Amino acid sequence: MIIDVSNIKRNIESTVKETLADTPVTVIQGARQVGKSTLAAMVSQGRNSTSVTLDSEQTLLAAKENPYEFVSQNRDGLLIIDEIQRFPKLFTAIKQSVDEYRRPGRFLVTGSANILNLKDSSESLAGRAETITLEPFSVGEINGVKEDFVSILLHEDILKKLQSVTPMERTDYAALIECGGYPEAHQRISKRRKSFFSNYISRVLIHDAEELSGLAHLDRLSDLYKLLAGNPSQIYVKANVSRTMGIPESSMSGYTRLLEDLCLLHKIPAWGKNYSKRAINRSKLVMSDTGIVSSIYGINAEFLAMLESGNTFGPLLEAFIIAEFKKQQSWSEEIYKMHHFRDIDGKEVDIILELINGKIIAIEIKASSSFTKTDFSGMKILREVLGERFHCGILLYTGFEVQPFGDRLYAAPVNSIWETL
Repeated sequence: MIIDVSNIKRNIESTVKETLADTPVTVIQGARQVGKSTLAAMVSQGRNSTSVTLDSEQTLLAAKENPYEFVSQNRDGLLIIDEIQRFPKLFTAIKQSVDEYRRPGRFLVTGSANILNLKDSSESLAGRAETITLEPFSVGEINGVKEDFVSILLHEDILKKLQSVTPMERTDYAALIECGGYPEAHQRISKRRKSFFSNYISRVLIHDAEELSGLAHLDRLSDLYKLLAGNPSQIYVKANVSRTMGIPESSMSGYTRLLEDLCLLHKIPAWGKNYSKRAINRSKLVMSDTGIVSSIYGINAEFLAMLESGNTFGPLLEAFIIAEFKKQQSWSEEIYKMHHFRDIDGKEVDIILELINGKIIAIEIKASSSFTKTDFSGMKILREVLGERFHCGILLYTGFEVQPFGDRLYAAPVNSIWETL
């Protein structure tokens, strides 16, 4: 379904405004085409602002010729600098300018990469800047709500909150997975969407990767990304991927870090090594947008909905949900870290949310419309190990019913994470 994305409010907008009110430099980072420039324009309304983009070759040339004079534009207002990853050395001039004239809301900088890892960027702007990551659209943003599932789970009557959700069919989930969250994807029909993603990936993995990285063999990056996308949510065994790709194991970290910096995948660290010697200490690599993955493999929603739960649909659904939690994390009222858990016996929990007070929320994802007691095995292990520190465990599945499943354990429809208010 094609939707008009021009008036969709970004749930992180209020955070950006708060940062502009108390911090000299606000940095919005995120993948290309997720709406960073649009968000910058929204928050600059009513302000004395000047906007420049380094995607313009003439503007880029001017910035390189005299960086300090370039960042001195609109000294008493807000200067918006778009796509700063094209000239990271500009941060040095920004630091100098802020140190000479420090006030909140001087600079709003956007970058299509992880700003902290840019080559040629020697300035961290520590104490002068706050970095905010903008992800693709969340389901809640598309529906016009500011969803915050973690805050809901801290409510004293979790069961009552979860039971307010409208049922969704498997075909509805498949459509969400196929489209993903990129604004441009929501403005195109399925065939044209695949064309957009194809051109997008080519641009990012060839042009942007070359600007951002000093890796010697960037021609391997595209094949690596496609290999990883074949299992969009996987425990990362570096030696196996190295052997398949013919890339030295010692070089693998550089390639996966670059894919992270390009915002094409999330690395979810393992949890539990401090609590159990049986826990596996391997990260999980999760593709950041299922629309891209669906496009790479030529999968549409109709085909996805027909697949068995464990065959493609399951890993894609897991990647989609993890991406939704990453989005909500940036505006949630609660501060939390994301992990996953797996032990040497194969018991696992797809998502571990660790709150600032140490409490743990466990999330298990199941693509089937039904569940069994075995699906709660990993969460039961954590409940036993953690005791009162274990706040609750939620099994998200594609069925319709909300069910309690013993002490602090529940089963709930997948769409609870964006519909429960």
